Amino acid sequence: MEKFRHLDGNNAVIEKEFIHITFQHGDPNEVGVNGCRIEDILDIVTDKILDFQGRDLNCPENATALYHLDLAREALILRRRRREQQGVIGTRSKHKSE
Repeated sequence: MEKFRHLDGNNAVIEKEFIHITFQHGDPNEVGVNGCRIEDILDIVTDKILDFQGRDLNCPENATALYHLDLAREALILRRRRREQQGVIGTRSKHKSE
């Protein structure tokens, strides 16, 4: 049986000790929502670190991590916007980065 895969052929289900993640498989407009997006994972990690920052676990390293998570989220938003504008969202076609 073939594994549950992304459009790019990678596994859509990640299982490691204490971790089970199911990523979206296929275009949600065609197959419905059947998993999370990378952005969802970034949001979860961001919320966890923000929780640390709001308590006695705050530190400059957490602030740096939050900064980079925000940059990652912005890059993925830009990627999605470009793919939508170029009409390749939901396909295996590459988009042009400017």
